[in-house]
Amino acid sequence: MISALWGALLIRVCLAYFTSGFNTAAVDHEADGSTNNGIFQISSRRWCRNLTPNAPNMCGMYCSDLLNPNLKDTVICAMKITQEPQGLGYWEAWRHHCQGKDLTDWVDGCDF
Repeated sequence: MISALWGALLIRVCLAYFTSGFNTAAVDHEADGSTNNGIFQISSRRWCRNLTPNAPNMCGMYCSDLLNPNLKDTVICAMKITQEPQGLGYWEAWRHHCQGKDLTDWVDGCDF
């Protein structure tokens, strides 16, 4: 049986894999000029500040802060997103690849 802590980790591992391939420096440029940033591909449309001056900045940080291999800012922002009503459903990758799936395969062979 996997504990709640390991369950939360498995969710993040699955999400990171399917959003960015574990690439902390990933930036996806959208047609509207917004970007999806970092290992969890967090959108500048609402969550971080890029070059668009009047866009919301719900995480209170620059999008470039989400590209750091030190994941502290990224995890803080992702936690804010998951506290919103849509929760993990904010991420299309979660809905299509992780939600409702047996995520224990991600740690198959690991000794906990």
